[in-house]
Amino acid sequence: MEREGEKGYVSGDAFMREHPLCRRCYRLIHYGELSPVSVTAQEYRQTLEKALKRPSLILYVIDLFDFNGSLVKGVESLIRGHEIIMAINKFDLFPREISPERVKHWVIREAGKQGLTVREALVVSAKNGQGVKELSRTLEARAKGRPIVVLGMANVGKSSLLNRIIATMDEDEGQKLTTSLYPGTTLGMVSLTLPGGQMTFTDTPGLLGTYRVMDRVCANSLKDIFPSARINPRVYQLTAEQTLFLGGLARVDFVKGTPQSLVVYAANQLKVHRTKLARADELYEQHAGELLTPPCDECANDLRPLFPKRFRFTKGRPFDLVISGLGFIQFGGQESELVVHVPKGVETTIRPSLIGGSKKGPGEGGKWPNSRRI
Repeated sequence: MEREGEKGYVSGDAFMREHPLCRRCYRLIHYGELSPVSVTAQEYRQTLEKALKRPSLILYVIDLFDFNGSLVKGVESLIRGHEIIMAINKFDLFPREISPERVKHWVIREAGKQGLTVREALVVSAKNGQGVKELSRTLEARAKGRPIVVLGMANVGKSSLLNRIIATMDEDEGQKLTTSLYPGTTLGMVSLTLPGGQMTFTDTPGLLGTYRVMDRVCANSLKDIFPSARINPRVYQLTAEQTLFLGGLARVDFVKGTPQSLVVYAANQLKVHRTKLARADELYEQHAGELLTPPCDECANDLRPLFPKRFRFTKGRPFDLVISGLGFIQFGGQESELVVHVPKGVETTIRPSLIGGSKKGPGEGGKWPNSRRI
């Protein structure tokens, strides 16, 4: 952009450099300062329509930790007819015992329920490079002269993964895409052609979703809920009329049912607090923002109060209770009645258990490998 103050503005001095950065990206990289800029659903759709004017290979990047929140809503009709390769990012956050093959099958099946026909799914980690070479070879083999359009929600690791792919395919890496912890770093469509012109990548902006907790907390609280290391599953033995708080952002009431173990998959630094259901209202009123944090005082006011949603289950297969953008809780499939409280607009869903089919499975007493019972 040429006018100061607009998103993407590049100063005259910066423009003369070999790899110019806009003022926003420069301050983000060197000072950790983010100027919040959101892309509306309509703007995102228009960008995607422009990118998909001709037959393309779609690299659909999802965050395995937040699979449900990773799916871009309302674009199924736009990408239908284009071949989809799904990159299952952030596999490094999960216990080592989990089977990559089961995860691939699980993701393809769950994506199909959302109207997505996935040609191939690969488990990767933009953080440590796991699976990136295999993904690069797959893209090279499948592209066949078509542009590769990269899409996904904000903070799924699109730009980081694309930087890894480019480094794998091009020894002289050249300019990299700006990445950060904060959602919405990529502002618009960015095209990159590798030397020789054999492959062209088009990175679309990450779409923010108001139904995800991570998109609604402040920058400081984001650090408290965003996993930065391999998750240590936390196992809780719950009986009727007990409550779990995930910070002050979610509350799960185990109203009644068979006593059972449940496993919390959330950022290690997020505090989980157990109490009696009879004390839950009082505890939240007195300690929200203190003992029960995030949210903090800098977060948006619409994260309080919490609104209830009731679930009833008969005995069956293990399932996950997903709180979009915060984490998920695995239940063993016993008869139960739950009331889940989340901020207004935050999505809560039930799905078949992601972890239940790992190679080793739960050990004696329902305890998962590398988990800690509480």
